[in-house]
Amino acid sequence: MSKGHLEKPGPPDTGSIEKQEVRALIRLLDDPDPFIKKTVTARLSVLKECHVPILDEIRVEIRDESHRAYVTELIHDLTIDTLEQSFLDYLDLGLSGIEQLEKGQLLLCLIDNPTLRMDLYRRQLDKMASRLEKRIHPDDTDLEKISVLASFFFREELFKGADDDYMNPDNFFIHKVLQRRKGIPITLSMIMLFVANRLDLPLYGVNMPMHFLIKWEADGNTHYMDPFNQGRIVSLDQCSFFLRSHGVEPLPRFFKKATAADMMGRSLRNLIYSFDQAGHAKRVAELQRFLKHFETSCRL
Repeated sequence: MSKGHLEKPGPPDTGSIEKQEVRALIRLLDDPDPFIKKTVTARLSVLKECHVPILDEIRVEIRDESHRAYVTELIHDLTIDTLEQSFLDYLDLGLSGIEQLEKGQLLLCLIDNPTLRMDLYRRQLDKMASRLEKRIHPDDTDLEKISVLASFFFREELFKGADDDYMNPDNFFIHKVLQRRKGIPITLSMIMLFVANRLDLPLYGVNMPMHFLIKWEADGNTHYMDPFNQGRIVSLDQCSFFLRSHGVEPLPRFFKKATAADMMGRSLRNLIYSFDQAGHAKRVAELQRFLKHFETSCRL
């Protein structure tokens, strides 16, 4: 079910531009002369996506924070169309399970950093699973294995809920949560699910309104975990009370296993809300396009 390809007209060919020239142009961004500033901006506007490696190399060298931010945004602008097409191609494959969700979440991280090495974060998840596997005994029950997982995740790896800066977009991107070891309920939950999936641990997401949870079934009972609060075990009654206290009737469907599509949709909407709260209208508009693509794919 092809969705076509985005039109991406390239800028006119106005001659090659080399690394030294780009570096010199960026140094002139603060020049007080309006003519020089206009000339610099016009020259930088001829850059194409093939110049991204040069820009990324220069970005590492830049000390001026405003110049670094300018180059970062320039890289973003040069790559966003390709990323959007990659997201469309990703959706064409179908969001069939946790592995596809992980690929999609890492793909979304390129919105934050277009030159991100996604394979590094896959390997980080692999290594976490490898370390956890050594702590699990083959004879452990599922309940014991999940208890070990919670201890590993919150006491050894030191993941925690972002109480102090909840709406910071960094808490909404998987790679930043892996770097900073803090996030919102759904990003913490997804990292736990990605690690658990590597070890075939029977964990599932719960797309409860206002607070994402983890659940598993053992000994004929269903258990719920709150990753935002250090893996605290919560009861269905506690969840119901939480919802009612916020004016939401606790319907049975709120506690069902979340699909990969449920989690992807929630992630996109969370990102939009986070950037909207930060006043970043440009990112909001971009992510709204991604969400529209996702919702269209879900309807097909």
